[in-house]
Order: sequence, then structure tokens, then C-alpha cells
Amino acid sequence: MLIPMPSILTKVMINSSISTTSSSLTSQDTLLSCSYCQKKTCHCSSTRKILNCSSYLLNLTFDSNCAKMIIWKTVDFSSRNLVSLDLSSLLLMRMSHLILKSNSISNIHEKTFDSVGDILIELDLQINQLSALSSKWFNSKLRQLKILNLASNQLESFTQLNHLDLPYLQILNLSRNQIEIFPRQIQQLKSLVTLDLSFNKLSSIPKFALMGLNDLRWLSLASNRDLTCK
Repeated sequence: MLIPMPSILTKVMINSSISTTSSSLTSQDTLLSCSYCQKKTCHCSSTRKILNCSSYLLNLTFDSNCAKMIIWKTVDFSSRNLVSLDLSSLLLMRMSHLILKSNSISNIHEKTFDSVGDILIELDLQINQLSALSSKWFNSKLRQLKILNLASNQLESFTQLNHLDLPYLQILNLSRNQIEIFPRQIQQLKSLVTLDLSFNKLSSIPKFALMGLNDLRWLSLASNRDLTCK
């Protein structure tokens, strides 16, 4: 069912989903990749600016070379079967794109993003085990974030998330979760351009749910229940 939306919405997608992963890296990009080494300690090369870590580690430890004042373009911990991160090590590194997809992350410590919030542009947490979001790691810490991918988690509600202080967020992917009630906090994302809520359990959308989202251009509500507009 097509839901009436504000006139500022130029494209409503109800039959497809959107991918918000990073674009391909060029040879000039700084890449931190965790994959396929045998040791449990990750070693950084300050000349090649590449880091390789062993696969399927529950806790990653980094040597002191990783803590140098390097701003990594992309830090990729995808498909490493992570449940938690070595926070003391992560806090020493700075990056603009953090990829944590395809792990088993169920909880995020409230101080995880303290040192990177001023430069982090993309956070990819798709295909994990998150069941709730907390204001403790969103508010005032990820103010530069433009892309947030939370697809394919276990999110059901946003009761613990009172406020979203993400003034520059443009792409939000919440597809393939268990969301039953439209998150009212989305109305606070004034820079939002793309919103994907496909493959959830939504049965209704509040009439003024998207009021104030003047930049919204792409909305997907595919594969929910028979939606109604209150």
C-alpha cells in the first residue's frame, strides 16, 4: 500500500532496498583491513598504511604503531565474528569510515565513539545482533556522521533512544529489522535524504511522521504489513 507522504518527497520506493556501503577505494585511499593473518595482534604499517588482522577473533589487540596520529580513511572489521571490540585500542585510532558489518555485535559501549565522533562520516553495523540503540553513544559524539547502516539487526523499538543528535545524517538504513512502531526520533534528522525501513513489521505510519524532513528524497517501506496512515 502506498502511503501519502509530504510533497517534498520526490521518490518513494516500495519494492526495493538500498545499499549504503562504501564505494570502492582507490589506490590513494588509506585502508585499515582486518583479514587473514595468523597472529592475534594486528600490526600497522605506517608506510603502506595497511593493517591486517587474523580472522574470527573475539577481541582484537593492536600494537603501538596503530596509535600514531594517522586518520584512516576506512577501518574495516567486517566478517570477523566480533562480539566486542578492544575499546582501549579502538579509541586510539581515528577514521572517517568504520565498517563493522557481518559480525555478532550485540552491545556497544557508550564510550566507543568518543574519540572519532568529530571525523566519522560512515558507520556500517549491518548484519549484527543489535536489539536496541542507546542515546549514550549517539548524542554529541557522532555529529559529523552522514551514513548510518543498521540493516539486518534485531532492532524492535527505540524506547532507549530519547534524542538523535545527528545533524548531518543523510542516509539511514533500518531495513530487515523487527521494527513495529515508526521511530518518532527520525523526525529529528533534518538533513536526511534517504530512509530505508523495508522488511520490518510496520503496520502504520503516523500522518506527520516525516514533517520537517525537507531534504528527504528516497523512502522505502517495502515488505512491511498492510500500511495505513493515521
